[in-house]
Amino acid sequence: MTRSSLCCALALLLGCAVAGADTTLHFIGQFGDKAVIRIDGRQRVLGVGETSAEGVKLLSVDSDRAVIAYRGRKRTLGFAPASAGTYRAARSAEVRISADRNGSFHTPGSINGQLVDFVVDTGATTVAMNERVAGRLGIDFRYTGTPVTVTTASGVVGAYSVRLDAVRVGEIELRNVQATVVEGGYPLQVLLGMSFLSRVEMQRKGKLITLRKTH
Repeated sequence: MTRSSLCCALALLLGCAVAGADTTLHFIGQFGDKAVIRIDGRQRVLGVGETSAEGVKLLSVDSDRAVIAYRGRKRTLGFAPASAGTYRAARSAEVRISADRNGSFHTPGSINGQLVDFVVDTGATTVAMNERVAGRLGIDFRYTGTPVTVTTASGVVGAYSVRLDAVRVGEIELRNVQATVVEGGYPLQVLLGMSFLSRVEMQRKGKLITLRKTH
């Protein structure tokens, strides 16, 4: 085996592909037809056919591998734990969330110190809730929020963009988290969206999601 062939084999084994001297990719989780890929330490969630800001395009994904295109070349990334490569966590909080019989990932948590039930949703840009939940939590979204519109199953509806003081899941707590309060009764459950998930390490293996935050 040549030296270059050996390097390619090792890259596949480790779940990373070096497409350039300064670019490292890791496939660390799957959500249906979406893949969680760490690109030079930045975590991205890509659907099949989508391209990241760094130019990484997801071609296909399953629980063991993701096939991507980058800089004109096709690469296969094997599944790698979030701690693969040179990353070492000094101390971290970890939360494990199991799928229910419908394949959804529910977990208890809190917003501004008050208990809520979350459903993990990588398709949601932010943490999201309906106006009744916001009222119960004491969020004065019409006074503190910025009016926006969102698209739901019922069409385009009014909403407010707000900032939450604290969002907590298990031992992981984040401060100053962007959220959306939707007028009416949608969403039925509080969505744990990417304004939270993008700030932690997230990986999925089968019916288990692991969230991890390094302190």
